[in-house]
Amino acid sequence: MRPFLQSVLTSKGWSRVGYAGTSRCVSTSGFIASVEKVQQQLQSVPSDLRTDLMRHGRHLFETEKLDDLATAFSADVVAKVCLAASQLRIAPVKSSAYTSVVEGALAEEAVATMPLEALARVVHSCLVLRSPLLYDVLFTYARPLVARAGELSGVSVAVLLNAYGRAGFRHDRLYQALCDVAAAQMKDARVALPHVANVLHALSRVRFVHRPLLLVLRSQALRQVATAPPIIAVTILDACSVLGDVEEQLFQAYEQRVVAHLGEMQAPLIASFATCTARANRAAPSIMQAVGARVLETVDTFDPTSIAKTCDAYVVANIMSEDVFGALAECACKAPAGFRADEIHSLLNCLSTFDLFDGELFPLLASRLVFLHKSEEYVNARDAAGVLASFAALQENNDELAYVCTKICATQPMTAEGYILVLWSCVTLNIRNEAQTKLLGDVRSQPSLLQLPAEASSEAAGPYLGPRRRAALEEKRAFLCEAYGIDAFKRH
Repeated sequence: MRPFLQSVLTSKGWSRVGYAGTSRCVSTSGFIASVEKVQQQLQSVPSDLRTDLMRHGRHLFETEKLDDLATAFSADVVAKVCLAASQLRIAPVKSSAYTSVVEGALAEEAVATMPLEALARVVHSCLVLRSPLLYDVLFTYARPLVARAGELSGVSVAVLLNAYGRAGFRHDRLYQALCDVAAAQMKDARVALPHVANVLHALSRVRFVHRPLLLVLRSQALRQVATAPPIIAVTILDACSVLGDVEEQLFQAYEQRVVAHLGEMQAPLIASFATCTARANRAAPSIMQAVGARVLETVDTFDPTSIAKTCDAYVVANIMSEDVFGALAECACKAPAGFRADEIHSLLNCLSTFDLFDGELFPLLASRLVFLHKSEEYVNARDAAGVLASFAALQENNDELAYVCTKICATQPMTAEGYILVLWSCVTLNIRNEAQTKLLGDVRSQPSLLQLPAEASSEAAGPYLGPRRRAALEEKRAFLCEAYGIDAFKRH
């Protein structure tokens, strides 16, 4: 008997979600028997029957209510229900059975006694199903996990790290405890490569570096490189490049693996591969040529995000390819309405960096940025300044864009890079308006606004610039200071 659950389940009354249709009350054991039967049948039925069987399993979750969960609740029940929910890809907001089990796991006594293997099932299901209860679970169990991390197995600690990292949940003590355990437990040769990739990806999301664990994950990844599918290989390279763990043997092995399978890869994965190789300073001409050839083969499938990421990778790598840029620009012209402000910035910055102007694309994306602002969608000052600077770099003026970009920059906090780009653009394009006057007054009264951050600075000061980008910004700063008579950063 677990009377402590009665008040929890009754008081919540599944009030966080609304359930469609009529619920049928069943026993917890009967419900589990039904969904386990579906799971068993899914392992043996022909592929053409799987869809109907999956639909039947989801229907069970959506229409059956557990009338005795308060007394039947146990870790075994939690694990089985959450596993079935994950496999059937149910909609959590439509299932009272699933939600009541997860809410039961949030009860005080359950938190104190829940086996961590069962907790891993709960967290994994909440993550993959995008349950509205995910953050409740993560916050509730964060402190208990710090104390009980030593009880975790290799797979469970990988699942939990993946969930906390992908959710963007930052808690240094928790990550330290989980990573200490993972460094010991994930040495096991039975740890699958997807778990290695997921943990690396999770750590990269929260920028948490744990050297002993990275060594273990690197060793596991090298041992299993021959079996890595392209998506796993790119995930590993991307995570390691974000974490700054660019180890020659690992990158060489996985780059070769990806290049060998480029013919199987679609736009999002191609863009991610180009991005991580450029970020790791490993965008060799041979790799970018192979990437470029695949881009040209699949260019019609590129979405705005893939276009922007690919262009940004070429800029970071400082490699110019008119064929690739031309094809991507033509693709972008067909669907400008899909671009976000940051994607517009990346694409136009790429073309302007290499002195390329597209008479159709630039006006289209300028109109798109203006539309986003007028529609009251958030446009970051960094993107507004960058887009205006792309036009200025090519001596192309657009009055409406200039008005919108300077207005955005004058009403939002900015880094030194933003101030430099927008004011340099104003000098170059002879822009004079109320927003420009305000920006100029700000830097005249406080010249330190134009002070670029030190090489090793916090993320709050802006992203890492790199020597080439820093030199370009310093040149622009000197130019605008001379034009506006600001003594602090004039050329000497």
